[in-house]
Amino acid sequence: MRLIATEEHFVIPPAPGTKPAGLPPLEPGSMVGAPWHLDHAASASMEIRLRTMDEHGVSMQLLSTPFGQAFPAEVACEKVREINDFCASLVAQAPDRLAGLATIPTAVPEACAPELEYCIKTLGFKGALVANRVAGTKFLSEPEYDEFLTALEDLEAPLYLHPGQPPAAITDLCYSGCGLTDAQVSVFSRFGYGWHVDVGIHALHMMATGVFDRHPKLQVILGHWGELLPYYVSRFDTAMPAECFGLEREIRDYLRENCYATSSGIQDRDCMNFCKKVMGADRLLYSADYPFASFDGQDLLLTNPDFTQEELELFAHGNAERLFKL
Repeated sequence: MRLIATEEHFVIPPAPGTKPAGLPPLEPGSMVGAPWHLDHAASASMEIRLRTMDEHGVSMQLLSTPFGQAFPAEVACEKVREINDFCASLVAQAPDRLAGLATIPTAVPEACAPELEYCIKTLGFKGALVANRVAGTKFLSEPEYDEFLTALEDLEAPLYLHPGQPPAAITDLCYSGCGLTDAQVSVFSRFGYGWHVDVGIHALHMMATGVFDRHPKLQVILGHWGELLPYYVSRFDTAMPAECFGLEREIRDYLRENCYATSSGIQDRDCMNFCKKVMGADRLLYSADYPFASFDGQDLLLTNPDFTQEELELFAHGNAERLFKL
């Protein structure tokens, strides 16, 4: 079975003798089994990447970096262009195995649509990735990002809404104190729980403020089995109905018609089955979250007895081929 991994990360190789810059840590004892723990070169080395793909039966990776939102406005455009050109150079080395997702300079709203167009039309990328909050605290619901969302629609380019660090005030209020160490706060507030909640809030904010009514063709990808949203659809039906928010559709409809969910290295059949129930088998994508999560347990998803063979094929590659035009 062909296997397309849709949330796989890279960094620009560091200077000799130094570690990759700009990456938040994976604290010791967290994200057990992640290739990143074994060798930081896993994110930058093409040799290691392709060998790992072969070892785990991955036919293709969609490459992205989730750190583009960290750049301030004065350097964002330059840094993002450097990242996108580097990603294109990786894809060019193995175009049958790799494809790219654009990094977007969200600190400069007026530059987002032009950078997306450059990446799609010139570099041949298949979509874009934004690491949650933009300009530090804002969501893509803000009016200044409407041109970018329109460009995503017009170019038929899906947006991967990836987690990112919650604002410091939220981390201090929700994830610290009571004797937690700095390392524990970092894990708790980010990949342990906090950033999944925060990106789910971002996506829900887009739904509640009518983004998908204004941009009905926009397609947004949510990692980690939907960033908690699929599990609350019944609550949304009663607590946040369309009539209350002046929406054209219900929240569950936006999830089913405008969103995809990926596994993002969470090898859990119960999550997979529930997301199928809520969103449909045609809205699920495989991802390993390489190199920040382990491949262990991948076979549990690809042999899920609660999926038909046709549904497994959709999950493994068919939905990705359709969405990204592979």
